[in-house]
Amino acid sequence: MTTAAATLPVRLAPIAAAVTVPLRHAVLRPMQTPADCVYPLDEAPGAFHAGAWLDDRLIGVASVFDEAEDGGTGRGEWRLRGMAVAPAFRGRHVGESLLHAVIAHCALQQEGGLMWCNGRTEVEPFYRRFGFVRIGAPFDLPPLGPHVVLHRPLGAGDRVYRM
Repeated sequence: MTTAAATLPVRLAPIAAAVTVPLRHAVLRPMQTPADCVYPLDEAPGAFHAGAWLDDRLIGVASVFDEAEDGGTGRGEWRLRGMAVAPAFRGRHVGESLLHAVIAHCALQQEGGLMWCNGRTEVEPFYRRFGFVRIGAPFDLPPLGPHVVLHRPLGAGDRVYRM
């Protein structure tokens, strides 16, 4: 019988975009350069980056941007991008804590709206647990592999989680 791993006592905090790059590179894009892990909207107004710290070690990151699926801004759509948890700490609720934090951040910015992401197909079940729904068929995102578009509405109840 397998037992669930214990929740880690992480500290969540806003972080600078540059702080996300080493973990994004190690976890999400090891086949690319660190420069490929700097996203176009990292420094844009409204961008928000959250870090999960275990003692003095950054073990998880997530970023959200004011960006609609078609690339526009200011429409109440938030793109979740670059969410990564160090492999040794997966299954310990780090990703859950980060996701709650960025959802709350976006919900606090406006009434309603939508969060969306291009998620790797293997993590779709994780996102579904938090109310994300797949939109359309899987697609290939070279060199990263198969992805799906996921959407989640933002509501007043999402504002309760604070960093």
